[in-house]
Amino acid sequence: MIKKFILILTITVHLLYAECIGDLNSDSIIDILDIILVINLILVDDNGDELSDVNYDNTINILDVIMLVNISLNDLDYCVIEWGETNNFAPEYYFTDDIENSHINQIKEYYTIAKSEWGNFGPLEFWIIGTNILEAAQLDQFYCELRLEKDSCLENEFLQWCLDREYSFVDYANYGGAGLSLTRENHWNCDGYSFLEITLSSKYPFPNESDYNVVTMHEYFHVYQQSHINTFNYNERAELMVVNPWWSEGGAEYMAQLLYSQQSDVYSNYLKDRMSWKMQSKNDLLEGELISTIPYGNRAYIAYDLGAWAIAYLISLTDIETYRDDFYSRLNDNTWEEAFFISFQISSIDFLENFHEFLDLNIQEQLLILP
Repeated sequence: MIKKFILILTITVHLLYAECIGDLNSDSIIDILDIILVINLILVDDNGDELSDVNYDNTINILDVIMLVNISLNDLDYCVIEWGETNNFAPEYYFTDDIENSHINQIKEYYTIAKSEWGNFGPLEFWIIGTNILEAAQLDQFYCELRLEKDSCLENEFLQWCLDREYSFVDYANYGGAGLSLTRENHWNCDGYSFLEITLSSKYPFPNESDYNVVTMHEYFHVYQQSHINTFNYNERAELMVVNPWWSEGGAEYMAQLLYSQQSDVYSNYLKDRMSWKMQSKNDLLEGELISTIPYGNRAYIAYDLGAWAIAYLISLTDIETYRDDFYSRLNDNTWEEAFFISFQISSIDFLENFHEFLDLNIQEQLLILP
């Protein structure tokens, strides 16, 4: 089993390692050789993959060729990746052997929808975990060894720490869930490796549930949020994301639900139905309790659900560009509160007071703010 697993991972890493989109021959340069390869794909009616779909339209055609020609002539930094800047790299995908190709393609589909809407940020890794405990444990081992390989600043003692980390892939296999984590390193004496990783399990939600697609985009919006914060300091980053979940999780949840509702195969009343369901969480608020005071833990679902409503309410007072673009672009030069006030022309304290008054309206009045 170990031998088989190592073989599978070797093939997987080789085929799915992060590469620059359009760089079909993997030489880190977009040139005539890549153009010829795309033309050949078109001539033999080959659908190619995400590396050959340069304009993200799920079709390989002359438009991709034209883009490659323009890139080769005008964009010498096309295959350069920097933190906080949109880039042209495909993510890396790693997965246990019990994950089917259809599952991976499903994740790729909704990642593509999200990056087309919010921009392509990274370096990004997807770790997709099935339900087989042994395979999850083996993938944990590979994950920790990969960290040592990619980051020259890590020492051998890191391996055991990594294997013992909180909520490992074995936990994902056992209990399900999804999450984003990141490493943002800066060392004076070695080259640290900064990256973001999305881990998706195979249950809670399950891949055959629509929620799974929303969760994929929810986690990618966290990539968007974190990519707009440049600091290497963990505490500063936590403050700019807001420690309690109402802001970051509420934002990721609403933006994912909104984007999912806009897809052509989703029924027209989806967003109102989901948000009506989320509004029921207000019944679990304690008397006088603000959503901003609810921490991660057993009652975090209230902050997730009503946080999504808070973002919807905030956007209804301004517009989605002010929230998505203006606010996040200000985080590196301001505190969170300063960025909030400059962007929305109200303090967060006053906003939350107004929002809790909004929660007292009936659901039909509340739904009117949704697009």
